[in-house]
Amino acid sequence: MTLERSAQTSRRSGDPGITWLAIVLAALWAILAVIPGTRGVFLTQANLATLLVQSSILMVVAVGMTLVILIRGIDLSVGAGVALTGTVAAMLQLHLGASAPVAILAALAVGALLGAWHGLWSGWIGVPSFIVTLAGFKAYRGAALVLSGAKGLSPMSDGFETLAGSISTCATYAAVLGVLALAIALALRDAHRRKRLGLAPTSSRALAMKIAIQLALAITVLAVFGDRGMPVLVVIAGAVAVAGVFVTRRTRFGRHLYAIGGNPHAARLSGIAVERTTLGAFVIVGVLTALAGVMLAARVNGVTPGSQGNLLELDAVTAVVIGGTSLAGGRGSVVGTVLGTLVFSTLANGMNHLRVDSNLQLIFTGLVLLVAVGLSKGKRS
Repeated sequence: MTLERSAQTSRRSGDPGITWLAIVLAALWAILAVIPGTRGVFLTQANLATLLVQSSILMVVAVGMTLVILIRGIDLSVGAGVALTGTVAAMLQLHLGASAPVAILAALAVGALLGAWHGLWSGWIGVPSFIVTLAGFKAYRGAALVLSGAKGLSPMSDGFETLAGSISTCATYAAVLGVLALAIALALRDAHRRKRLGLAPTSSRALAMKIAIQLALAITVLAVFGDRGMPVLVVIAGAVAVAGVFVTRRTRFGRHLYAIGGNPHAARLSGIAVERTTLGAFVIVGVLTALAGVMLAARVNGVTPGSQGNLLELDAVTAVVIGGTSLAGGRGSVVGTVLGTLVFSTLANGMNHLRVDSNLQLIFTGLVLLVAVGLSKGKRS
């Protein structure tokens, strides 16, 4: 029971940070909108649409990375995994004539196998996930190059055009308003449930802020995509984020992730299957890595095995840490990761508009990660 309350506290502890992160994101957008160097294009519909599409692939990987980091793990192989699973999908449809659904399912299966391999070594054998996935970082890129003969694979078949396309405007409004209604209903239900159970009540201010953030996000999405239809890539990223929030906040598996990250020994003594939960977390991130690989292949209409997904693992870790998830495990949220991804993508988009040299952007990204980890450690203390 104590462990359960500890896990719940860990999930709630990120709420104030999430509010501040939303404020930071809004401030960044406002600053980039008025800085002369961006030439007034940052807040245009076209640029925001580009930003959200560019964020979608990183967001899918970052949601999976959040689950692994919550249990004090990490996956350094996601960039190479994106290249390998994208290569598998491309080769099946280019050389074997497989349909897009078959190629996508095969890529997802490969991703699940890679995740299971990591989970087996990390959970049952006890090798640190850093070492296991670092081996994958090297091996999977090499496997992609061997399979493809170190050649680019393109174009993707017509079936992949669906992933690169958009849904209708009616479907866009239905999806956004449906998710908004569900989110508000759950927020009100949680506040009522806490009061009924005699727990510390959610303040009116905190509840209003949570609903305001949800409304602002929905309005932003509709303002960007309401008259053109939401890209399928953004729909997929949104669905993954919603699923991630549900898994971490409303399932036993999610509670076990926080408990293991908080204290693996205590979690095992309380009856939690630490090895199985670890395996599950790595399988999920493996599947999401494969999904990102397919999404990226559809977006660029091909696969370049040597560079596809390059440094994606570092970008994902940066987004997760910016979002408030502790590298020490046991604290963080998928909502924070979503906001962290948007903050990271906003900085990248803004630097592009300000024409910052790409080499300087790498230095700045490294500094952002260092500062985010420092702040995370301070909060943990």
